[in-house]
Amino acid sequence: MPDTASSSTLRLRKAMDAAKAALDRIPGAGGQESVMDDIRSASSGLPTLDNLTSLTFSHVQYTDDGLFSKIMAYTTLSPLWIICAYGGIILNGRDIKVALMLAGQLLNELLNLVLKRLVRQSRPTGFLGDGYGMPSSHAQFMAYFATYVVILMYRREVTPGSILPHIFAIGSVVWAALVIYSRVHLYYHTWLQVGVGAICGVAFALVYYWVIHSILRSSGLFEWLLDQPLVRRLHVRDTETINDVAKYEWEMWQEFRRSRHGKKD
Repeated sequence: MPDTASSSTLRLRKAMDAAKAALDRIPGAGGQESVMDDIRSASSGLPTLDNLTSLTFSHVQYTDDGLFSKIMAYTTLSPLWIICAYGGIILNGRDIKVALMLAGQLLNELLNLVLKRLVRQSRPTGFLGDGYGMPSSHAQFMAYFATYVVILMYRREVTPGSILPHIFAIGSVVWAALVIYSRVHLYYHTWLQVGVGAICGVAFALVYYWVIHSILRSSGLFEWLLDQPLVRRLHVRDTETINDVAKYEWEMWQEFRRSRHGKKD
């Protein structure tokens, strides 16, 4: 059996021959040799397969045995959407509450990295995923996110008749459960690894929220921070004391709308 380098060279030679044959079939095509020379020049430094790696943060492998595994592969990548959502919401809303949630999410990832270095437990396979598997970073990430969302939805009494807090809370928990299951289904983690990761994520979210709101917020730190010139120029706000931000912003918009029409009249 040819080694990796020989196999790569053979595939490259076949591809070049196929490209030359395709050019020869084009009526009136000229400069075939120059095109082939360009291909040879570009492929002269082609690395062998054993020298290639992938960015595991955005790379997932799955068994090609049906639609469900493909759905699980997309599901296991969905935490990337949360990071993008954090950035968009913070840039658009300038709310310190969301920035604090993101800071906790990043600290939670740092904690997971430390725990993996301490436990040093391998993954179920040696070819799926890099690094250690205990605890699962995906499980810890999603457990923190879902727990924090539930806290934000129910930290104060829900407005009577409002179903959005329940939808967001249930949706985040279901999403987290699907991501956690996908890690086991795709053989990146064991049930024990995702279970420990989920417990760590929930525990960290509870402790972090308590520290932020029972110690730091009550100390007046955030009020002081919001009064700093640079923070004021960036229009950073704190909506923690507003029960329904969407309703509050809508009422402010209605007031602005009425004042604008009043000036026109």
